[in-house]
Amino acid sequence: MTKLPSSIFNEVIGPVMTGPSSSHTAAPSRIGNLAGQLAGDTLSRVTVTFESKGSFATTYRGQKSDQGLAAGFMGMKPQDPRLSNALVLIKEAGIDLKFEIKQFEANHPNVVLMDIVDTSGEQVTAKALSTGGGRIEFNEINECPVYMAGDYYELVIMLSEKPSRSLEQLCSKVQGALTRADVKLHGSSVSDNGKQGAAWRGVIVIHAREKLQQELLDEVQELCGNASIRNVAPVMPVMASSDCAVPFSSAETLLEWCAGQGDIPLWKAAVRYEAARGKLTESEVIEMMADITDVMETAITTGLTGDFSMRGFLTPTAAKLQKALDNGQFIATGMLDLATVMAVAVMELNSSMGCVVAAPTAGSCGVLPAAVFSALESFSIPQEERREAAAKAMLCAGLIGVFISEQSTFATEVCGCQAECGSAATMAAAALVDMAGGSVQDACNAAALAMQNSLGLTCDPVAEQVEVPCIGRNVGAVSNAVSSANLAMHGFRGNLPLDDVICAMWEVGNALPDTLRCTGKGGLCATPSGMRIKEEVDKLRFAS
Repeated sequence: MTKLPSSIFNEVIGPVMTGPSSSHTAAPSRIGNLAGQLAGDTLSRVTVTFESKGSFATTYRGQKSDQGLAAGFMGMKPQDPRLSNALVLIKEAGIDLKFEIKQFEANHPNVVLMDIVDTSGEQVTAKALSTGGGRIEFNEINECPVYMAGDYYELVIMLSEKPSRSLEQLCSKVQGALTRADVKLHGSSVSDNGKQGAAWRGVIVIHAREKLQQELLDEVQELCGNASIRNVAPVMPVMASSDCAVPFSSAETLLEWCAGQGDIPLWKAAVRYEAARGKLTESEVIEMMADITDVMETAITTGLTGDFSMRGFLTPTAAKLQKALDNGQFIATGMLDLATVMAVAVMELNSSMGCVVAAPTAGSCGVLPAAVFSALESFSIPQEERREAAAKAMLCAGLIGVFISEQSTFATEVCGCQAECGSAATMAAAALVDMAGGSVQDACNAAALAMQNSLGLTCDPVAEQVEVPCIGRNVGAVSNAVSSANLAMHGFRGNLPLDDVICAMWEVGNALPDTLRCTGKGGLCATPSGMRIKEEVDKLRFAS
């Protein structure tokens, strides 16, 4: 199946989620949700296996992957507040959930193997990936290769006996029935596990943008005999479409497109892109983003209260920082004073497993809200205009994020923190330029400079908590964004084109040792104090 262009809402700005990690909390909840839908009856037991050298093996407890998966198996979405208690809830539901760490062949650091048994005794196995920023991929069902990204209604047909006709013929027959029922199809795939006899398994996956009615599923069942039929619902906010055509996919092609559009602002280009990608109206795009910025603003407000417990080893400090700022005790840095407080507030809320927006990841979720909402104050945007202004700024950031998604990654497990805080700074720089009235070219230059300043940034969260150095790096990323925006708008041209710098980030990230890519094995994690803190956190965790 051909990979579709990145969506601002699916791949960049979002998900709205319970902290602390988009790769390790939100994505597992989405993986668990899809996997749970493959069961034919109520879940009875699930065994989850992580690869011993991957990122999940060392971080799944600290970054709440176990809780995310448990929540997903019970049908919860990433933003469900019950996620923080999911391990208790799944036990109360009578589902036997186990986690194992084993050696197996894995081509990505975030691989999840699942062995699922429902109350009728039916067993399904699946392999999935968390690919960064809450994105997921299913690569195998019952050892058969598949591709599912959670952005279609998937008709999944699982066979345990070879059909009398070929899989391709059976798929064609099913597609014919769907087409006669006026269901528009968006592609399909067939595969088997390559085995013979009783060990043979086959899978057909058919993609659509609508839920199939039970009568139609019954007809499909008749065509497929004893096969197990599932209509799996999407978990992503924007549906895919096989016939979408976006106007550009890189900074270079954006600038070429804008040259033919007159004096178009970056936010407008972002709206046009996402409307084409998701088959949405332009007003729907703006309103969707406005809803997301509402969550961001609430996260700032909640984070400033400090009325919560962080799940690692720090205690909330944003309220104290705000008091110091109000009393004139900060070293004055303009809008960065307020942005500093806001970034800390959101990240502390994230650590408490509060509701935040991964933008582009939960580990960098303080950067964009801090940059945009402090800029709204600095630019004295009237209150009645702020919601739309915030949405437009975040769309600008999202479009720059699309170029990162297309040419690199947001996965710190692949490219280190330069892919998280570095990407967030890059996106924020462009948003600030647009808010200040700068050109699309200025925005791309600012983004390139911010990414330049972030190359080589490692991921080494102490005790596997998204606290140290993550909170401080969010504050530093906002400063990087503001400085880069000012330089780009006022004559500084010391940067390479944005696409080149994004590709350099990919190369640098892949050159980093795995000890510096969210495994807890290097950098600050390996210092004497870092190891001591981990020991203390582990004692508390296992005691509870």
